[in-house]
Amino acid sequence: MNNKINLITPPDRLYNNNYSFLLIYPSTTIKEQFNNIISDIDLALNVYLYEVEQDEHDPDWLLGLAKQADTVILDIDNCPSNIASLASYFIANENTYWLTNGEQMWYNKISPKRIYNLDSIVGGTFEKE
Repeated sequence: MNNKINLITPPDRLYNNNYSFLLIYPSTTIKEQFNNIISDIDLALNVYLYEVEQDEHDPDWLLGLAKQADTVILDIDNCPSNIASLASYFIANENTYWLTNGEQMWYNKISPKRIYNLDSIVGGTFEKE
């Protein structure tokens, strides 16, 4: 395979036609699943990663990328409280898939795109390509 993967972190952005993912505080397991999945994809990809230190948050970058990226993956359980407080905003976007171990979450009232691992989104994500 000859795929090119661009890994981008705040405050950088790329303006190209590559399919773009935004990963928000992904767990180690999600990162490993994601790496395994994209290694089999023969496309140029932009992977935006948001997992910054508490005092270095860039909310403008994060909120802008949530609209710009083709697919957003939000790992709610790993988010610090100030980012977790934005979860309903992200989840309300059509392009967001979200994970949590919480059982009493009402986010499923906003979006049915709760996932438990990344296997469930791979086929649908690239079918349009």
